[in-house]
Amino acid sequence: MPEHFDEVTGRRVVRCFIYARISEDREGAGLGIERQVEDCEALAEQLSGRDVEYRVDRIFQDNDLSAYSGKPRPDYTDMLAALREGEGDCVLAWHTDRLHRSPSELEEYIDVCEPRRVDTRTAKAGHLDLTTATGRMIARQLGVQARYEVERMIERQRRKRDQMAERGEFFGGRRPFGYEADGVTPRSLVCPSCAATDGFTTVRICLACSASGAFLGTSECRTCGAVDGFVAECRCVCGKLGVINPTSEAGLVGWAAEAVLAGASLNSIAVKWREEGIPTSTGAPWQQTEVRSMLLRLRNAGIVRHRGKEAGRAGWKALLDEATWRSVAAILTEESRRTSPGGGRKYLGTGLYLCGEHDLPVKLYTASKNGKNQTQYGCPLSKHLTRTQSNLDDHVVLALLDRVSRPDAVDLLSHREDPVDVSGAQRDMREARETLTELATALGKGEMDMLEWRAASSAAKKRLADAENVLANAVKANPVVSLVGAEDPEAEWNALDLGRQRAAVSYLMTVKVLPARRGRIPGGGYWDPDAVLIEWK
Repeated sequence: MPEHFDEVTGRRVVRCFIYARISEDREGAGLGIERQVEDCEALAEQLSGRDVEYRVDRIFQDNDLSAYSGKPRPDYTDMLAALREGEGDCVLAWHTDRLHRSPSELEEYIDVCEPRRVDTRTAKAGHLDLTTATGRMIARQLGVQARYEVERMIERQRRKRDQMAERGEFFGGRRPFGYEADGVTPRSLVCPSCAATDGFTTVRICLACSASGAFLGTSECRTCGAVDGFVAECRCVCGKLGVINPTSEAGLVGWAAEAVLAGASLNSIAVKWREEGIPTSTGAPWQQTEVRSMLLRLRNAGIVRHRGKEAGRAGWKALLDEATWRSVAAILTEESRRTSPGGGRKYLGTGLYLCGEHDLPVKLYTASKNGKNQTQYGCPLSKHLTRTQSNLDDHVVLALLDRVSRPDAVDLLSHREDPVDVSGAQRDMREARETLTELATALGKGEMDMLEWRAASSAAKKRLADAENVLANAVKANPVVSLVGAEDPEAEWNALDLGRQRAAVSYLMTVKVLPARRGRIPGGGYWDPDAVLIEWK
């Protein structure tokens, strides 16, 4: 590489690049970007003398990007490109582990620096002369040592999180909506006895023997030996268990779950909370995706999620019972189970009303009448059937409101489904998971081969899946609860979002649309009510 000289001082100029990086693991003494740059600038001054000047030409920095992860580092890539173009003579870094921790990255760096005789100097690891075999050997040894330290740190972190998962502890991070910053205390509680709103202590109550405080950070009851059979509650100083304030964040989680079960769309929940000024845990306005993510959190059901899987009971009070959470999760994750309108559901009867002749859901069409576009329901197979959308919807709504206003409307609140053995399903899930854990341990110890494990685990997996399916169907909200017995059913209906209105129609009736009579109907109009058949469920 050609030498450069300062025209004023006559000193030889070494064009220096400073590279600084700080990653989320904060390895390297936890130094920030600014501190690393300052130390590198000080190093340049120390290296400068009467005959040579180490001049910092460019500073490259990547913030919160780990060299170990292998993810692209924009400034590091730009620095290598500049070195290839011969724009720098020396790289200054706080330590070699700021440059690279991957052997493949180090070899690429050597391939760039060695033929161009680019020097590498660090504030903590000294001088690396990559033009010599000894210098390259030292660089590789430092890289191996850095990678070993990172891997050891990751092992410690994983082991710590494994222990926290076993104990049902909060991993930390962003405050979960519905909980305080500790991730354990619901936001908020109230004592039903003394009306206290703080001073609660979280305790684990054994489901087998009702003992409290017998778990002491483990999943095994020291009183009866039951494993994973506890529920976390919050006890007031007066001795009573606290209950969730229905108007608080924790209460809103339950309200949103009930709304989804009753047919509400996620967007309607987000809109309602934005209008009421209820922010997310970070203070941002609610969006549909945020509502979905919040409701799908396992922690709401008092279950720890670790390494992408369920890892047992949590040491905090659940905001939803497990059956309710799994029923909500089933609706939100399975398109065929949704009762709320999807992207194309903009009208009451889309996908609900049936063509009486073909028994298929009607489709929406747009027709021009008197120069104006008009939305109509029609048969998906032929043009033998069309109905003005607004007229048909109004007819269905009037019939529904009449039904919920009758004296016998209370019968609509009776449960139609067979009762679900929730506790039995939860027991099956626990036992199936215990069996799978035991089989995995035996496989790891070499006590069985893979074929034996697959045969033995299939029954436990099926039992687990069956129990999860039972809980996913355990809670079915009645979408007409708010309408039955309402002082003003029409006002109550208008207060429902489209998703819940559609769920009410689906719950109460089957609407079949028949071909209408031609010409005017007696009375002077064209609307034929006899061509709409409503079958009550």
